[in-house]
Amino acid sequence: MSHAALSVIVARASRSADPSPETDGGLLARFAATRDDVAFTELVRRLGPMVLGVCRRVARDTHLAEDAFQTAFVVLARRAADVRPPEAVRGWLYGVAVRTAQEARAMSARRLAREVPVAEVPDRAHEPAEPPDADALCVLDEEVAALPERLRSAVVLCELDGLSRQDAAGQLGVPEGTLSSRLAKARKVLADRLKRRGLVLPAAGLTVLAHATVPSLLAAQTSTLSISGVSVPAGVAVLTQKVFRTMLFSRLKSASLLVPLVAGLFGAAVLASAPSSAEPPQTRPVPVTFAPVAPVTFAPVAAKVDPEPLPKGPNKVLFHRNGQLALIDPDGKNEAKTGDDNGKLLHSAALSPDGKSVAALVRGPVPPENGPKRRPAILHVRGLEEKEPGTDLGVVGHMLAWSPDGTEILCCDFGENADMKPEATSTIVTVKTKEKRVLKLPNDQLLTDWSRDGKFFLTMRVSGSPEKPRARLYLMNPDGTEHKALTEENGMSLFGRLSPDGTRVLFNRVPVGPNEKPDRRNAELSVVDVATGKVTKVDGVPPGGAVGGYCWSSNSKKIAYVWQQVHEGKPEELVKKETESRIVVCDADGKNSKTIVSEKGEGQWSLTLGSVDWR
Repeated sequence: MSHAALSVIVARASRSADPSPETDGGLLARFAATRDDVAFTELVRRLGPMVLGVCRRVARDTHLAEDAFQTAFVVLARRAADVRPPEAVRGWLYGVAVRTAQEARAMSARRLAREVPVAEVPDRAHEPAEPPDADALCVLDEEVAALPERLRSAVVLCELDGLSRQDAAGQLGVPEGTLSSRLAKARKVLADRLKRRGLVLPAAGLTVLAHATVPSLLAAQTSTLSISGVSVPAGVAVLTQKVFRTMLFSRLKSASLLVPLVAGLFGAAVLASAPSSAEPPQTRPVPVTFAPVAPVTFAPVAAKVDPEPLPKGPNKVLFHRNGQLALIDPDGKNEAKTGDDNGKLLHSAALSPDGKSVAALVRGPVPPENGPKRRPAILHVRGLEEKEPGTDLGVVGHMLAWSPDGTEILCCDFGENADMKPEATSTIVTVKTKEKRVLKLPNDQLLTDWSRDGKFFLTMRVSGSPEKPRARLYLMNPDGTEHKALTEENGMSLFGRLSPDGTRVLFNRVPVGPNEKPDRRNAELSVVDVATGKVTKVDGVPPGGAVGGYCWSSNSKKIAYVWQQVHEGKPEELVKKETESRIVVCDADGKNSKTIVSEKGEGQWSLTLGSVDWR
């Protein structure tokens, strides 16, 4: 008898002997602490029907669905300690299942596109007919997975698993009234998103997302793969590696905030939870198409002429508060909204050098069925008084930076290549003409800033493994060659912001030894001197919290940063904790600090402030 099969028998015997079975969160916590085979096998039994149902609807292929199913539980086994609170495991795993099934389907499409047709196609087991409205069910799965984790967990427990609100609230450790509020918000968000995709929430609600019966052999094989470390099938191994690579990028995005994003630096996937504003209904997703772009070529340096004076900004701080952009004076006075972005803005926005326009990454339309699985974040620009989202510049990305004169915007997008290595593309677009050109930067350099004199680009090179990621800051020349490495080679230096005078870089530093895994809780807001390489920690950061987005003042003398309170305690308690966020302005060394904005929200992982920029 196999070890996994024996575990199933033991688990069943334990359940029959114990009139009070352990909760999902209790099983996960036990497995994370002791690697208990019985606990994990029971999780496969309990959660497997939900996961397999998701994988079948999204992958739409029996074999792909089984690979995605096994991969989802391999991910759970290796990331068990990352599920917070543990009782939210169903919602967490639902999102992982959608991601793995999407990746499996995309890999299959790429493989089929490369294959040469042959005279005879090998025999294959007949696929069961797809259920009615398979496209609609797949869309519904995607939108449930895109909900914020606290909303998704409530939906999965009450709508999919059929728990009463009282029982679901008890599992999640929140008051029943809080759970009811989350369910109501989730339904509204889902209804709005489905409407934009030309669909209506079925009369039967989310019960149409049926669970599937997991074959006993598949369950046993999955438990063995996830627990015992036996040889993993090639398809599952490749799929797992790709999913972990995606999770690595997600962790790099979140390393500074201890929440699922770095405010003001990243958008796209990390803020898929934000509801979008209403759009005209459409019956089919509209693919995004972009004009071809050509590599940058630089003409010889012309004779020296007096440069045009650069625009002068209004000395205002731009920030994101509860889903809307606002401007405020550096002393905390005269706060004013710049519009109602209604959740389409992806927490990555920047003021133009003259302070009259804002560039932002905005959620784009849903990709076509056989297209990329990631919903794009599209660069838009608008005047402060214009209606959002503004003018679509036809560029996708995660990070953006204005040119010194405000006529161009640089947008950096990244993903992974066929070898599953980080691959970034940085595109410069002219605001008036939408003309585009691609920078010749190395593929592993993620661009984070553009020097105010236009001579250099500030980048972050990502390396290492998902378990031991590393990141280093560089100044790069416009021709793609390295000008200077700014931080240590084997460290974790994240998301630099270059001072306007070009002498210093503000960044988040995570101390790490040569063979250690970075601990995000130890992140330090720091400044590195470009000339000497000396790193100085910013003093006066309030204790009991972590720093996310940050920026320089226009005169390079002050900085602004977003601080978020971090609680101690059990994960299941943190979702109920009132959490404070602040925007702090201070000198570059941390002295003379002043809180200019503060906001409170429910839960350790709620985001109320972000996307800080100063012109």
